[in-house]
Amino acid sequence: MANEVRIKLTDTQKAQIKEATGKDLPEVRVENMGGNPAFSAPGQIAKNSAKFAAKFAAKASAKTAAKASAKTAAKASAKTAAKASAKTAAKASAKTAAKASAKTAAKASMKNSARSSA
Repeated sequence: MANEVRIKLTDTQKAQIKEATGKDLPEVRVENMGGNPAFSAPGQIAKNSAKFAAKFAAKASAKTAAKASAKTAAKASAKTAAKASAKTAAKASAKTAAKASAKTAAKASMKNSARSSA
């Protein structure tokens, strides 16, 4: 008689398998026939688990790539916006300071000019 082990699946595992295969699978069964262990379950789980593993790997890979891409784009966008903002602020500040300085210098020059003429 063959040795057999039945593994009850958690609700999360059942949900993952149902998502990947569209089938309800309450347990996984492993049997030892002769010298080789055989993995089986209702509804050809071996084939479906490979499909699930491939789908899961592709999903994880796509998610990681999308995350990295979005992060890089967000960083670049934030950096560009910060640079532009800082540049605009610096220009405005320099312009205001230059105007004030020129105005003060012009007033002083006019006073000195008026004193020398009188």
